[in-house]
Amino acid sequence: MKQLRLIALLLLLLSFAGVAWSQIAIYGDTRSHPEVHRKLIKSITAHHPKLAIHTGDLNSKGVAQHENDETIQVVQPGTSLCPFYAVKGNHEKFRSLFLKNFPSLGETGYTSFVAEGIRFYLLDSTSDLNPGSAQYMWLQGALRDSLPGIVVLHHPVFSSGAHGGEELGLQMFLPQLLQKGNILAVFSGHDHDYERSEYQGIQYIVTGGGGAPQREKRSSNPYSKLFAIEYHYVILTPLEDGIRAEVFTPDNELLDSFMLHPREKDR
Repeated sequence: MKQLRLIALLLLLLSFAGVAWSQIAIYGDTRSHPEVHRKLIKSITAHHPKLAIHTGDLNSKGVAQHENDETIQVVQPGTSLCPFYAVKGNHEKFRSLFLKNFPSLGETGYTSFVAEGIRFYLLDSTSDLNPGSAQYMWLQGALRDSLPGIVVLHHPVFSSGAHGGEELGLQMFLPQLLQKGNILAVFSGHDHDYERSEYQGIQYIVTGGGGAPQREKRSSNPYSKLFAIEYHYVILTPLEDGIRAEVFTPDNELLDSFMLHPREKDR
């Protein structure tokens, strides 16, 4: 913890020295407690991000437009600064309603785009992602991009949380597919905690601390490096030698810090 405080102090000193980087915010599971979401947005906007991505479960029920209207109002300080994307969570019950409010995902509900030199792959884990499905085949082709990539989906691949990583069986096939691309990290939500796991050189991050009810560790995860029950958000900073990831509480206390480096792999 002392080392994390020193890192935070160094970053603060660099900001006063005029050093500026482009930053990307990732967070999720904001249902149930909009006051927590508001506080997170206030902290996130202080970083002046170039992009913000939500890992799903924006609302409690996802069946009425007024829920989306309330969420859009909460995130407005952020959307006034940068593009805002969200992947579909299981609490976005009505697919058509979700896509109406987040049309940038297209009709399929999954897409990819490039920002700050990173290829982002936004997946819909509430739809079929199994080998042979349309989404799987699309991802298989999209992974041919040589840019460093980050995957975002709602359900975790590896997790020690209440749902665990075996709910959809993603760990049976998705890590093997991602090894074929230049993927540095996978961000998800669903479990209402923060967790960082590592498997075959790829970081798997659960960032479900946006306001949903917090839950204790309940599952076995041999790849876990850090687990914390905290409201939080993640800030990514692309650098020359990789991507720095920092995890902050709503009060801007540094919860975790790590680097995402390009992997050495066979094409």
